Amino acid sequence: MRIIRDLTHLKPIAPGAVTVGTFDGVHLGHQSILQTLKELGKGCDCLTTIVTFEPHPRKVLGKNSGGSIELLTSINEKLALFRALEIDQVVMIRFTKEFASLSAETFVKEILLDRLAVKEMVIGYDHHFGRNREGTLEKLKELGNKWNFDVHQVPPLLIKGEVVSSSAIRKLLKEGDIEKANRFLGRQYCLVGKVVQGDGRGRKIGFPTANLQVVDPDKLIPARGVYAVDVWYKNQLYKGMMNIGVRPTFDHDPLTLEVHIFNFDNLLYGETLEVRFKKFIRSEQKFKNIEELKKQLEKDKQICETL
Repeated sequence: MRIIRDLTHLKPIAPGAVTVGTFDGVHLGHQSILQTLKELGKGCDCLTTIVTFEPHPRKVLGKNSGGSIELLTSINEKLALFRALEIDQVVMIRFTKEFASLSAETFVKEILLDRLAVKEMVIGYDHHFGRNREGTLEKLKELGNKWNFDVHQVPPLLIKGEVVSSSAIRKLLKEGDIEKANRFLGRQYCLVGKVVQGDGRGRKIGFPTANLQVVDPDKLIPARGVYAVDVWYKNQLYKGMMNIGVRPTFDHDPLTLEVHIFNFDNLLYGETLEVRFKKFIRSEQKFKNIEELKKQLEKDKQICETL
């Protein structure tokens, strides 16, 4: 897969089947768009091309511009998913306020037409682009008639009557509904983090944990509580359980992410782990004493080991 970040001297090497969007999550709804893109690309012998943006437009234009925006996928995760879906090329546009001021027509002419030779354009059911979101389906079709490319709109993907969308998945994760979020994603939600020094409390009570500092500060952290997880480390998968919370039994610490990996006792400081969420086990609780906490952790572990 070719990744293009500099458009300055980009010239088309073949006609393009193109889609445009942020694709945060690359969920099943996005995958239906990309499947249509691949089918059209094959039919017209076109390069399948995704035009996406870095950073996420909400980081530049949203109410919380400059702050955390709770992404489902980091840039690296998104590119890995595009590669797995066998997309030919990805154009990464640096999103700025200046870029956001481009009219829909200018964007189509200068990028999609002049640089990517668009022949087939695929968009989602709720897609808008360009200044003030003026690039609607009708506008795209008008430009397609003018410059000789076809426009295809993919309907929303429904699971049990609900639309699969990034915003729906964010809501599910914040509510702790990991299993439903995973169904919408088509895979397990994951966090990638570096192991940092903790206070050693877990090891003292027989549950050593790796404290994670999430690599991408914009990634969404699921609801507080205990989760059954898989941990990917050095090309091996381990079962484990993760606690997200403030450890109220001890003190109300800052929010921490701690993972206890089953049948594993190596020191991991400085190492990178990928934690994949499987199931929400319970909400965070305050226990009367350490013994009560240990008993509950044993119960949690027994549940997680069966999953």
